[in-house]
Amino acid sequence: MPISLGNVKAAAGRIKYGAYHLLDHPVGGADEMPVIIAQGDPTGPVFWITAGIHGPEHAGIQVIHQLITRELVKALHGTVIAIPALNPAGVRTNQRQAYYLDDDPNRQFPDGKPASEPDPEETPPSSLERAYARLFAEIKASAGLMVDLHNYSINSVSFVFRDRVLYRNDGKAEQNKQARAQAVRFDARLSEMCAAYGHAVIGEMPVKKYIAARLHRSTTSAVVNLARIPALTMELSTGQTPDPAVVTAAASGLRNIMRWAGMLPGEREPITGIKVVDPGFPCRRHAAPRVTVPCVARHLCEAGTLIRKGQPLAEVRDIWGRPTGEKVLNSEFDGWVIGRHAGVVHYPGAALYSLAIRDDIASVQPYPKDYWKAKK
Repeated sequence: MPISLGNVKAAAGRIKYGAYHLLDHPVGGADEMPVIIAQGDPTGPVFWITAGIHGPEHAGIQVIHQLITRELVKALHGTVIAIPALNPAGVRTNQRQAYYLDDDPNRQFPDGKPASEPDPEETPPSSLERAYARLFAEIKASAGLMVDLHNYSINSVSFVFRDRVLYRNDGKAEQNKQARAQAVRFDARLSEMCAAYGHAVIGEMPVKKYIAARLHRSTTSAVVNLARIPALTMELSTGQTPDPAVVTAAASGLRNIMRWAGMLPGEREPITGIKVVDPGFPCRRHAAPRVTVPCVARHLCEAGTLIRKGQPLAEVRDIWGRPTGEKVLNSEFDGWVIGRHAGVVHYPGAALYSLAIRDDIASVQPYPKDYWKAKK
């Protein structure tokens, strides 16, 4: 069946452009997502590449523009479906959220839970949530693999977030065993995909916190855990003023993923121009250390620095420059620095860094026991 999305139909050897209808406005008009479909040999895999679900995160748009060229199409075995603006309202207004939804758009994808009876006391799904459910069905129907391009923070390391692979553990013992085995095999493919991209890799939060933060409803988690399609979130450092070296490294990494998937010939490209951090053990994200007093903090580490438990990370002073509180904040973990949090003037409880800390939690985990129970 010919590949299409919205009003764009793939054509072998061509790059086609158009749009996908997202939602209608109450005053007339509509939001549409831009769509690019590049197809070489149509018998190959379908690779979905998305960006712009958070409006100020612009580097992914440039990566898509740099990646999809006539030269790529000539060598391509398969199809690339690219959406440079998953959240067109946010991109248009340079805001993280769409102005018609007071919530993170990257928490609106399906959660897979069974439908429940409508509750008049609860707010029904928003127009954007319903639109993303339609889009998810399109991804599930055609994708062989997917990446979602984001930006992390100013001067952070460019890296990959890989979601934890969740499986159902609420059936009979043999069913649970098979579900876990399938999840483990799938997780191994995610590891291969990460290795192909060639950037630093960071795992997600522990499962309970991950679900509490609704990260299981992010673009890639829905694709990974509900569709079992290999998908990764790429965090490309600075967003509104993209670093050309990061954009180039991301485009190289995506071509390497395509080589891993059998979509491009040739040897993998070296990843140059960025820090690729590998501490020698798996890591997950964590915000720390946190200040305990009102203070002015002085960061002692740069993004990409390897850290050890007990290592000084920051000095803490009052506004007059006198040591205050703990005076020096040390790391409680082994790992490395993803990036420094913006600003130096803080209230108690503020975290000073985004860290990648040693992850002793298995990347394959069961859903919480009560997750699949329908609401009464």
